[in-house]
Amino acid sequence: MNKYIIKTIAIATILITLNSCAQNTKKQKNMSTEYRDKIKNNYKNVKSYDYNPIYQLRYQSYNCPMEVYINDVLVVYLAGGGRSAGEQIVQVPDYILKSGIQSFRVKIYPLLDKNKNFEKFVSRDAELKLRVTYQDYEREKNGKYTEVIKAELPLIDKDLPFIELEGKFKAVVPYVLEGWSQGVDLSKENPEKLEEEVIVKMNEIADLYRNEDIEGLAREQYNRVKEIDQAFYFTTKENSEEWETELKDDFNQSIGVEVVEGKMKIMGEGRLVTILIDKGPFYNKAVIRSETKDTYVVYPQYFYRPSPGAKLEIIR
Repeated sequence: MNKYIIKTIAIATILITLNSCAQNTKKQKNMSTEYRDKIKNNYKNVKSYDYNPIYQLRYQSYNCPMEVYINDVLVVYLAGGGRSAGEQIVQVPDYILKSGIQSFRVKIYPLLDKNKNFEKFVSRDAELKLRVTYQDYEREKNGKYTEVIKAELPLIDKDLPFIELEGKFKAVVPYVLEGWSQGVDLSKENPEKLEEEVIVKMNEIADLYRNEDIEGLAREQYNRVKEIDQAFYFTTKENSEEWETELKDDFNQSIGVEVVEGKMKIMGEGRLVTILIDKGPFYNKAVIRSETKDTYVVYPQYFYRPSPGAKLEIIR
C-alpha cells in the first residue's frame, strides 16, 4: 500500500449516494510539475542514520473491532470479528514526531450485526493482546525487534458499550518532524464553521482526484509526503517515485470519484481534523473514494491549520 496517499480499499457490497458538489467533467491538466518534481526528488533530502528505528503496534485479537490511536491520531480501524491470523503489525512511525513520551489508545467496539451496525455491547469473548515494538528493517533483517510496552484486555464480566485501553511509551527516533505540533487548536473554533470549511476542502481535494490532477495533488500532499519519507527513511529514487506511480494506477482503474456523507472528527489533541463515515459497512472510512470495477479505494485526509487564520492543509 502507498504510505504517502494512506489509501485503503473497501469491498463494495452496497452503493452509497453520491454527495459531491463538484462537476464530473475533467478539466485541463495543470502543466506545472514543480511539486511533482519535488516529490520525485525528495529522497535526496531524507536523512539516514546509524540506526533507523521504525515503531510498530503488534496485536492479536478475537471478536474485537477496534480503533487504534497513536498520540491521539486515528491510525487504523479494524472491523473484523473472529480471530486474527496470528500477530498482526501496524507501522506507526509517521505518527511519532520526535523522541519522548508517546501515547497509545485502543477503543474496542461491539461486534457488527448483519446490517453492519454495532451490536449493543462488546462481546464477552473479546480478546486483545498488543505490543509496541521497534526495529531497523535494513540492519535487523532476521526479524529481531525490541519490545517497548505490552497490554492485554482483561476478562469481560459485564455488559459494556465500548472499552478503552490506554498507555504511554518512550520512543527514541533520530529525526524531528513538525507535523501538526505547531497547529492551531481546532477544538476551540466554531464547530459548524470548521465543518463547513473541511467539507469545502474535501470537495477541492476530490476534484483533484476526479480531474487526475497529479500536480495539484502533489502540491496539496507535499508536506505529508516529505514527512512520511523521513519517518520511513525512504532514501531511494524508487521510494520517491512510488507516490505518482500508484496514483496513476488508481486513475487507470477508477470509474469515478465521489464524496459521501460523514461526521467531523477532531484528533491530535485538537490539532487535526477530518471527516469519516460514521455508520454502516464503511464505518471510519474516508469520505473521498474512487470506485473501481468491484471495490472502492478511499483516501483519508487529515488537515491542520498551521497558524491562526490560515487555510487548512493536509499533513497526514
